[in-house]
Amino acid sequence: MEMRERWKCGVTERRIYDLTGVVQGVGFRPTLARLARDAGLLGWVQNCSGKVRLLLDGDREVIEAFADNLPSMLPPNARLDRMELVECGRIEEYAKTADFHIRESDSTSSGEVVIPADLAICDLCAREILSVDNRRYGYPFTTCTACGPRYTVVNAMPYDRERTTLRDFPLCPRCRAEYTDPDNRRFHAESIACPECGPHLWIEMLNGVRVDEDVLRFARATLSAGQIVAVRGIGGFLLAADAFNLETLRLLRERKRRPDKPFAIMARDLRTLRKYVKLTDAAVSLLTSATAPIVIVESRRYSGLNRELLNRDIATIGVMLPTSPLHKLLFEPLVGDDVPAFDLLVMTSGNRAGEPICIGNDEARERLLGIADILLCHDREINLRNDDSLFAIRAGVPQVWRRARGCAPDAIRLDRKLSRSVLAMGAELKNSVAVGMNDRVVLSPHIGDLDTPEAVSGLERVADELPRFLEIAPQSVAIDMHGDMQSSRLGRRLAGRYDIPVIEVQHHHAHAMACMAEHGHDTGLALVMDGTGLGDDGAIWGAELLEIARSGYRRLATFEPAPLPGGDAATLRPPRQLAARLLQYGLEMPEEMRIRLGLSDEELNAWSLQIKNRINTPFTHAAGRLFDSFSALLGFSDNIVTYEAQAAIRLESAARASSRRGLPQLPFSSEERNGLLFIDWRPAFENILDAKIKTGSESYWALAFHQAVTQAALKMIEYGLAQVETSVIALSGGVFMNQVLSDLLTEVLSKHGIIPLVHRRVPANDGGIAFGQAVISGTGV
Repeated sequence: MEMRERWKCGVTERRIYDLTGVVQGVGFRPTLARLARDAGLLGWVQNCSGKVRLLLDGDREVIEAFADNLPSMLPPNARLDRMELVECGRIEEYAKTADFHIRESDSTSSGEVVIPADLAICDLCAREILSVDNRRYGYPFTTCTACGPRYTVVNAMPYDRERTTLRDFPLCPRCRAEYTDPDNRRFHAESIACPECGPHLWIEMLNGVRVDEDVLRFARATLSAGQIVAVRGIGGFLLAADAFNLETLRLLRERKRRPDKPFAIMARDLRTLRKYVKLTDAAVSLLTSATAPIVIVESRRYSGLNRELLNRDIATIGVMLPTSPLHKLLFEPLVGDDVPAFDLLVMTSGNRAGEPICIGNDEARERLLGIADILLCHDREINLRNDDSLFAIRAGVPQVWRRARGCAPDAIRLDRKLSRSVLAMGAELKNSVAVGMNDRVVLSPHIGDLDTPEAVSGLERVADELPRFLEIAPQSVAIDMHGDMQSSRLGRRLAGRYDIPVIEVQHHHAHAMACMAEHGHDTGLALVMDGTGLGDDGAIWGAELLEIARSGYRRLATFEPAPLPGGDAATLRPPRQLAARLLQYGLEMPEEMRIRLGLSDEELNAWSLQIKNRINTPFTHAAGRLFDSFSALLGFSDNIVTYEAQAAIRLESAARASSRRGLPQLPFSSEERNGLLFIDWRPAFENILDAKIKTGSESYWALAFHQAVTQAALKMIEYGLAQVETSVIALSGGVFMNQVLSDLLTEVLSKHGIIPLVHRRVPANDGGIAFGQAVISGTGV
């Protein structure tokens, strides 16, 4: 918090403060009212657009002590960034206030708007819904000032009930009494509700029959019978199933057309979860926080979980705890319910493959019936979709992989102000958009891959709504320089509508800046490794050492390009990528390898001609494609991958199982041409072929490959350090979500006295692109 200026006033005075940060939707005003009354102060507190205004009347020393102590007395989910004294005077100059009260919100004032994030169910509300003598027993929409929906129900700021979708539920007398009682934890809880006046549940069957009685018991019985339930949660629908019913999980994969991509599981409680997975202190802290994300953890051996159906590609699993009262009540039997408590439920996104999650009941009827056996609906409307956030733990520290519920749209502060406001449109995969203004950037929740009309429609909605909520008129639109991206196309249309300039940002430059700006840097070196991205020379980049300056960037090192016969089609078939590299190198694929990979002579001949004649064969520098090729070479990849990075994940899984001792050294070569260092992987492929690696290759070759990439990265960084004076290096791009590579490289860099900057609050994958675009284009460069 900024240091406040000391005012020399009379003994009894009035002070007015403007408070900014996360101060709306988190019980901030009720807390201030209680603290002020306890201190014997008079006045009021008021929500304004982008801030809270606080008026205090009383003894000067008491007011000063109150202001000094306030940062340590905030409610759990609040954050006070600035406390600005805007007025001070002797109390005799003003009309006296009779008490301390919460004033009606002012929507006309201006200021820095912060949209509150959705908060997971708190312990007190969780106890209430399971207490038979409580009037909210079994009520799935129980909330207080410490928990409940925020972003997903807001229609406008400041955050008050009449500006949310809960305006349709007038408070009953008992809720109104709680809402107006300063000593009640629901004092001014905008999402307050009860069975008498709040939203309600119902079930819809495949045949259209509606069930309104004993809804929770019916839903739990459906789950127990091995059927799939579409559950409308805080930010959209999830598909729920018994995590131990193998036939149900097979059916869910078949219906959802998701043969391999991992399922997340939700546990009844923390104690139950510990029986099945290994939990670090950092993981527990995340799981039990108000964010309550999915956290990637290691499965316990012999836990009874079926890895083949939950996550067949690696020995980790995404886990979470109940995020809302409704989810909590699906686990626990209420009075009269004979179905035992569930330990674990699969909770996967409520969508068809490639589409965004459903948020509306009509959407679910159209897109989920046929995947789910029943719909568990409610009438608390969801204004904006918000998927579950996803975190991993790296070196004991949380790292966000998907920034959504509980995280977004919380602002990320910058070390220096942007020169103009900007709407950044993000990338084609794992899309999110961002709004940058002054010294902060607000990232939207995860939108997803833009390969369906529904996803593009979701992008359009967020790109329209986010600036409006933040009361920001963008002065520019930032897009990826790849003009065919849906996000780039929409960005150009929006720029035309607003009559503002479009700024193209190179993909890996955006990755680099996303990591650097998160750590307060805007110049230095960055190593970006991912699967694709258009370079400024028209080629596909993805293994780039960049020098970042305020005036732009300079490319210093990369991997030698490799052919992709068929373009994007080759990314779905790692064996095709492998064959293309071997053809490029003039190396012959052994017959047993060709058979194992399911490649015909006709295909190899066709690809050879494509590569030779450059027919529909772009060349790629991307590290992600190198991982795909090695995964196929070592026998870890299927002929066709069913989700992004599947081949690389299997390669990482094999490397995790290996010891570092006695590893073979996989060679690579390097060459400088025209001021650019190229890493050539041909020696590594030759080496493995000479070693006659076959199906079922030992995992030490997978780890040896990761060590070789680490050494190549170090070679590139040392080349950059010879030209750029810096002690830090930013590591960005989806490849650095690989724990083996990330750990190896950060370890070796630290030994060389280089400080690695790794992503924490902004995703390393394309979910962070919009953040980097906003910073770059907002600087006016």
